[in-house]
Amino acid sequence: MLLDFFFPGFSMFSTAVQKYLHVDLTIYIPLVILLGAITFAWRYFSEQLWELTESYLMSVVDIRTDDEIYNMLMAWVAAQRFSQGARRFVVNTNLNSRSWFLWRYDYDDEEEDDADIIQEGGSTITKKDKKALAYTPTFGSHWFWYKGRILIFRRSAKEQNSYLTVSEREEISISCFGRNPWVLKELLHEARQTYMKRDEAKTLIYRGASSRNTSEPTWQRCMARTSRPFSTVILNEKVKKDLIDDVTDYLNPATRRWYSNRGIPYRRGYLLYGPPGTGKSSLSLALAGFFKMRIYIVSLSSPSANEENLASLFAELPRRCVVLLEDIDSAGLTHTREGDNGATTSNDDSGDMVPGQITAGNTTTNNNTGRLSLSGLLNILDGVASQEGRVLIMTTNHLEKLDKALIRPGRVDMIVKFDRADKGMTADIFKAIFAPLEGDDAPAPTASDAKPVILDAKAEKEKADKKAEDDRKKAEKIEQISKLAEQFAAKIPEREFSPAEIQGYLLKNKRNPEGAVEGAEQFIEDTRKERREKEAKDEEQKKKDEAKKAEGKKKEEEEKKKKEAEEKAEKEKKEKEEREEKEKKEKEEKDNKKSKSRSKSKDEEASSSSSDSDSDSDSESEYQRWRKWRKAKRAKKAAKKAEKTSAKSRDEAVEERSETTEQKASPDTPPLTPNKATFEAAKAEAPAIKVDELKVAGQGSDSGYGTPTTSVKGDDESDAAVVSAPLAIKA
Repeated sequence: MLLDFFFPGFSMFSTAVQKYLHVDLTIYIPLVILLGAITFAWRYFSEQLWELTESYLMSVVDIRTDDEIYNMLMAWVAAQRFSQGARRFVVNTNLNSRSWFLWRYDYDDEEEDDADIIQEGGSTITKKDKKALAYTPTFGSHWFWYKGRILIFRRSAKEQNSYLTVSEREEISISCFGRNPWVLKELLHEARQTYMKRDEAKTLIYRGASSRNTSEPTWQRCMARTSRPFSTVILNEKVKKDLIDDVTDYLNPATRRWYSNRGIPYRRGYLLYGPPGTGKSSLSLALAGFFKMRIYIVSLSSPSANEENLASLFAELPRRCVVLLEDIDSAGLTHTREGDNGATTSNDDSGDMVPGQITAGNTTTNNNTGRLSLSGLLNILDGVASQEGRVLIMTTNHLEKLDKALIRPGRVDMIVKFDRADKGMTADIFKAIFAPLEGDDAPAPTASDAKPVILDAKAEKEKADKKAEDDRKKAEKIEQISKLAEQFAAKIPEREFSPAEIQGYLLKNKRNPEGAVEGAEQFIEDTRKERREKEAKDEEQKKKDEAKKAEGKKKEEEEKKKKEAEEKAEKEKKEKEEREEKEKKEKEEKDNKKSKSRSKSKDEEASSSSSDSDSDSDSESEYQRWRKWRKAKRAKKAAKKAEKTSAKSRDEAVEERSETTEQKASPDTPPLTPNKATFEAAKAEAPAIKVDELKVAGQGSDSGYGTPTTSVKGDDESDAAVVSAPLAIKA
């Protein structure tokens, strides 16, 4: 039942086996359980024992894939027997690390002159057939012998950072038994020496670069070029000798101690200047190859070339190297330290420094845009935190464009001038191109050349005679080339052509020196014609650029004027709108003030019946007084008119009554005194006036008839008519 629980169907299977094969499986169950327990115990205890052994009884070295030692070790592993005989392996055409600053295509292998024939698996394979393949053990543990010791090569891939490729996540390590890791260190030293042997006759060139994911700068090996013999540099022999002696003395260990004892910064700088194509870069390469130093190229025109990145790169420089700053005049660092008065200032103590010719350059943008400034470059070259022990070489085509602070003694200790080719330089170039050298006409090596050949005395004599004949022919060839070189140099004008131009012409006839001499006149004519055409083209382009610039300037001025006119019109419009707005606002304020005055006047008129006239007149505003004066004037005119009409009516009535009385009375009767009836009749004949309110208009005022003036409000509700009515009626 228990077995059926762990192994469903076991009872049926065991019953069938016992029935047909007569084998009782239950007898072997304890044996199977015992073997399983032993296996489990072996695996558990072996893992625990191995972990303890690795921790306390073994030495391990881990190799970083982002360091150049990875390339060195993998090249060594690929050449070992255990790697070539592995049943599970990785094949590569390039063993270099895939890390961002170590990854590069291995051009060095293709540049090997003696590697045309490759022995692979006992067969001869040329590079024309295919590129050599390298075999390395695959992921896992691989055991091998080294100097009588058992070593373990482990290769694995990290699980994290899955966005990286397998090659970028790779980890390798080598371990050995024992607590002394001397065998591992010897292996690493051997791998390094083997790797460096390929570069013994080469000059390694490094360039500053930045990571793909970060902005941290570092040096990246970009190529390894075959070292150039110093004799191939066409330059004045005295200048070359002085330069070599100066660098040799500087690199002497005793010189370093001499500098240190006297507190002098251990630095050396050289400035190479002259027209393009005169050999400035070639001299730098030859100098580095002559002294077995690496070249570190710094590009000051790079967008990432700021003070911080450049300081980091210079801090990582080795003690013995060549730092090359090419075409420093075109990096936008000429005269970038002008003060407020326009003069160039310097941060050193030399007060008599005179700046060079002012040239157009980025005088203000460097600091504002994060680019490298001249002041920052000077601090990096020989500041407090600058690196010592390096050889600084700067090249330029225009010495007059450089700031004097950049080339002062201490920063530049030797200035070498390169000029166009003279007669001697032209002859030297001709000899360097056509002189026979060892290996020029040698046949390609074959597999049979590697086999030892036993020669008899006759064969040895023939070989010696052949060698002597070859030497004689070589001497004759050299003498002939010397004569042709003199003829060629006589045809080429001095100081007119650069060494690069002469060398380019000679390379076209590298196997025909006589033809090169014969075509010298045609070369001169063609080169001059090309120069004239180029100058004419440049002049035409310059005129076009100037015309375009003038047109652009004119257009810019027109746009500026147009813009100014638009701005002026807009300003005037804005001012007009503001003025209208202000007038509108003032009008609104005035209207508001008038409305307030009207309401106030009405309130004052309503309360004027119970208030004193003097206090009312004092509190009235000027506008109210003017309005009241106007109303009084109109009322006065109406009153005069009404008075004239009333007086006329009264006179007619009196005359009429007089006539009636005279007719009725006798002549002897005295005149009657007016009584109440007479007054009522006269009043009835006057115009009908509704008296609502009597108001004295002013003290001491007179209506013109010797009677007080009364204020009478008629039927018109808007205006009050001041009417002067006589209180006495003529009898």
